[in-house]
Amino acid sequence: MGRITPSFRQLYDEVMSDMRTELQGAFVDLGHKKSFDLLLKAWSAEQAAMGNSTLPTVCDKLSIVAAVHNRKLIAALTNELKDKDQIIQDQENKIIELQDKLTYHENRITALENKLNNKSE
Repeated sequence: MGRITPSFRQLYDEVMSDMRTELQGAFVDLGHKKSFDLLLKAWSAEQAAMGNSTLPTVCDKLSIVAAVHNRKLIAALTNELKDKDQIIQDQENKIIELQDKLTYHENRITALENKLNNKSE
């Protein structure tokens, strides 16, 4: 008899089924369950890429896709933080500018008060 090698799709479906029944139900933390669901979506979206990969096992492919997905999320958060840092820096500069204006006007008021006090004496 000849040997039958299952397709990636068959192996993928088998691993997904096993993961859903064995792992997903075993998670106690709801955050882990939700995160696992997000991974399932990321893996599902990249089935074609995994099917074209020469990595030896489905789990290897899943790990790489999960790492790439996480890297994408980290990059998005990094960019968001840079944008927020720039906004904060702009606001800090505006505060410094307003403090400088306030000091200038306070000094002018003090100088005018001194002039008035000197004239009245």
